[in-house]
Amino acid sequence: MSINTVIIEDEEKSAHVLQQLIKEYAAECNICGTAGHVSNAVRLIEDVRPQVVFIDIRIADGTGFDVLHKLSSHQFELVFVTAYDSYALEAIKHSAIDYLLKPIGVVEFETTVERLRKRLAEKVQYNTVETLLKKLVQQGGQEKIAIPMASGFDFIHLEDILWCKSDGMYTTFYLSNKSKVISSRNLGTFEHQLAQNNFFRIHHSIMINMRWVTQYVKGKGGSVVLADGMKLQVSQRRKAEFMDRFLPNAG
Repeated sequence: MSINTVIIEDEEKSAHVLQQLIKEYAAECNICGTAGHVSNAVRLIEDVRPQVVFIDIRIADGTGFDVLHKLSSHQFELVFVTAYDSYALEAIKHSAIDYLLKPIGVVEFETTVERLRKRLAEKVQYNTVETLLKKLVQQGGQEKIAIPMASGFDFIHLEDILWCKSDGMYTTFYLSNKSKVISSRNLGTFEHQLAQNNFFRIHHSIMINMRWVTQYVKGKGGSVVLADGMKLQVSQRRKAEFMDRFLPNAG
């Protein structure tokens, strides 16, 4: 199995060392590119959609955390690589699978690779189960979504979701009955199914159910008002596509 991998590292020598370690001890990892600046790193990850990202905490014009905060989705396994051990706690908060200190030792790297293999295998198994669950919850023309929780799954009718918000590795679903459900998965996990059911991503961290939109308010990006009175900002770069969906015959 080929695993698409990218390296975010601004030091050429360090990037080369990591590439050699990957080739020797993780041959299944296909290195799809490297980047050393925040904007280039974001573009690379968004274009490649890798399964694994090795990322240095300090890069040329910022930090690895700056890169993560700018991404619209975090559907990959994350390994921090750094010469500093003072960032360990923040790395853990970003659900990093490991935290490698430079210079990277072979034993430590092999341990990380084993963790990666195990996590990716678990993810394949999880996605298989989730696919089966999605088929099971399609009933009576009202499709439900299986939302992973710490203790199992919640099944919610898609039409009952007003909007959902990404919060790091978690997603909060706001429902028409004014309750909310917090999932242990990030928004990218649900994006495909939601997009197929008349949801739209108006912001990198927000998807709305277009059925519940009652008003659009003009502005730089503008904002939408939902049936419950909630007002949400539309990002400027998503405005044109949103307007095409909201007012398809306006032009």
